[in-house]
Amino acid sequence: MKPRLRPHAWAARVMLAAAFVAALAGCGARNPHFDPARAHHTPEGFRNPNDVANPGFAAFLRWKWDRLWQAMAPDNPGRVPVTALDPSALHKPESGWRVSWIGHATVLLQIDGLNLITDPVFSPRPAPLSGTGAERLVPLPLRLDDLPPIDAVLISHNHYDHLDEPTLRALFGRGGGRTRFLVPLGVERWFAEQGIGPVTALDWWRGATIARNGDAVDIDLVPAQHWSRRTLADTNRTLWGGYVVRGGGVSAYFAGDTGYGPHFGEIGRRYGGFDLAMIPVGCHEPRWFMGKQHVNPAEAARAHLDLGARYTLGIHWGTFRHCDEPADQPLDDLPPALARSGIPPDRFELWAIGERRRLAGNGFRR
Repeated sequence: MKPRLRPHAWAARVMLAAAFVAALAGCGARNPHFDPARAHHTPEGFRNPNDVANPGFAAFLRWKWDRLWQAMAPDNPGRVPVTALDPSALHKPESGWRVSWIGHATVLLQIDGLNLITDPVFSPRPAPLSGTGAERLVPLPLRLDDLPPIDAVLISHNHYDHLDEPTLRALFGRGGGRTRFLVPLGVERWFAEQGIGPVTALDWWRGATIARNGDAVDIDLVPAQHWSRRTLADTNRTLWGGYVVRGGGVSAYFAGDTGYGPHFGEIGRRYGGFDLAMIPVGCHEPRWFMGKQHVNPAEAARAHLDLGARYTLGIHWGTFRHCDEPADQPLDDLPPALARSGIPPDRFELWAIGERRRLAGNGFRR
């Protein structure tokens, strides 16, 4: 007997067909930042290091079709540790580095008197349309209004689980002009459309300095192996990347979203290693589709070594279910991956959502 489509399957197929038509319609767009001397620039947009291509639209259709018929392993959000962040501690002036994982790719970096936040997402369901997209599986460890004043927001790319309009509007509204938004090339156009700023757009290996009351950090955008899309017709029209943050004699690397590649080694060599790396460990299945755009735990372990990281925090897990594996899967997969790579378990850890630690020696302590 021929299997029947699930009730939502027809809607999914219509949506995907519309995406295909819209993508064709957008083929004539030009890249206003195009520099022929920059290998990752194209006249239409941007491409990966070494021109690594992600799976195309046909592969995306195949993945979505497979998911309609496959039984997905359930998430176990009860396994994901969550602890409430104390707002009073976040607002207390302290010297040195303090790091708080808020969930997914959202990390609060407090460096002497400066407050930075990466890919802030506080929405329950970040998506282009209300009621669509992956739901937040665990509670937030604090309210957005409980954050300290933010000096800089670091955006890695324009996917909805990293560029969240309601969160960014709220940060802009409460910033009073203090908050600066750092974005990859092209993403500044979205910010201009929303009336959010000030914005600094960066190319790979380019940077900016954030300073206030005598404290300063240098922030560089660095390569990542990924892609971008905000609408149905703007694939790879804007750049993507990770960040290097240096301040107070400490250096940190934030990967954003990335597949595994030689860029990790190049970044490590250029910056001489890192006191802290923040590397994704979730949303990596199925490998035939996700392999070039998202590292798995084994590749994250290799990246830790390539970067010369003295300590790594695993991010991009436990919060949303965007891929085929359960959101809590890194709890099982990371320990054996570290053992196979010879990495001590106290040098690459998974924190509780809401956990806050300070830099001490070669690691981060509670």
